[in-house]
Order: sequence, then structure tokens, then C-alpha cells
Amino acid sequence: MELGEGIKKLLLAGIGTAAVTAEKSKEVLDELVKKGELTVEQGKVLNQELKHNIKESVKKNLEETKENNAKRTKEDEAIKKIIEKSEMEIPDAMIESQVQNMIQEFAQRLAQQGLSFDQYMQFSGMTMDKMKEQVRPEALTRIQSSLVLEQIAKEENFEITEDDVNAEIEKMAKAYGMEADKLKEYVGDDEKESMKRDIAIEKAVQFIMDNVKERAKAKTKKEKEAEAAANAEA
Repeated sequence: MELGEGIKKLLLAGIGTAAVTAEKSKEVLDELVKKGELTVEQGKVLNQELKHNIKESVKKNLEETKENNAKRTKEDEAIKKIIEKSEMEIPDAMIESQVQNMIQEFAQRLAQQGLSFDQYMQFSGMTMDKMKEQVRPEALTRIQSSLVLEQIAKEENFEITEDDVNAEIEKMAKAYGMEADKLKEYVGDDEKESMKRDIAIEKAVQFIMDNVKERAKAKTKKEKEAEAAANAEA
């Protein structure tokens, strides 16, 4: 089946792996069939293929989200154990600042969904004082986690290479649907320094998880040795 320009038009219309819904795919396909740029049969075949691609894409995204959430939970648990063994006095002003930042982030997410912060507060019956009280524990945890990770990054003195920065830019470019080289033109020295700090934090998290794995291996080995010794005595 030769589709030629039809396929190009589909891709340009945002259909295919980038499609959001099957309904949108069918809408564009029907329009192309109506204009005579695709036959009815071609439209049906493509619609089925696109439905399959969308289904597989959603499935993949859900699996990735599940894996990322599981990974994040393990990281949070490991960092929490370090926090519990640490002595930190966090100024109220720092906690209040983090609380405000988290509320602003929440307001921005609401705006992306077409709902204003004031509307949310009205619908939910939430007061500002109550919201601050709710987010305060998470705000404290975020600060403690940041301080722990920053200290580890400082003590371990992780090397952040140009390749690390370029890899981060490539990830950002992919997320924004841009060419990495084009994005680099907009990344100044200040942005690069900020990226280096973020990369150092990521390396600190990986450092913690690597240590957790090593301790788990050592524990397993010790348990096996103890079991073998017990069996030998029996």
C-alpha cells in the first residue's frame, strides 16, 4: 500500500507515536479520507495501526511510571534512614520558604489544568493556614533530603564532566522536542552551573543506592555463611 504524502501529512498532524488519543487520530484520518488524500481502506488500516501504537505507548508510559515510582520510593526510604541518623536544626524561615515554594508549584499545576488556585481553595474549603500545615512535613523532608545529598556530594567531590552536562541537555531537548545543539545556544554559564549542582545531587542519590546494594549483598553473604556453618554443625 503506497501512501506517500498521506503518511507525511499524518505525521505533520501529530498522529502516530505522538498521538494523545485514538479519537484525535480518527478525526484527522477521516478528514484526509474526505479530502481524497487517503482511501477508505487506507484510513481503516492506518486507524487500526495507530490505535495499536497508542495503546502500546500508554502501556509503556504506565510501566515506566510504575518503575520510576518504585525506584523513587526506595531512594526516599534510603535517604530517610540517613536523615534519622543525622542531627539537623532547620530554621523556621527556611521551612516557611519551602512551604511557599510548594504551594506555588501546586498553583502552577492547577493552572496547567485550567483551574485557578482561588477556585481550588473555594471548591475544597481549604484555608491557607490549613494548606501550609498540610505541606509543612513534606517541606521539612525536602529540606533535610537536600541538605543530606548536598553534604554527600561535597564530601565525595563527584566529578561533573562536560559529557554529563551534554547528556543532561540532550534529555532536556528530548523532553521539549528540540534539537540538543539548538538548546545549547540558550544554555548560559549560570544554567550550566545549576545543571552541574543537579547532576551532583543525582550522583549523591546513586552513591547512596550503590551503598545500600553493597550492604544488602554483604548481609546476604554473611547469612549464607552462617547457614552453611549451622548445617555443618548439624
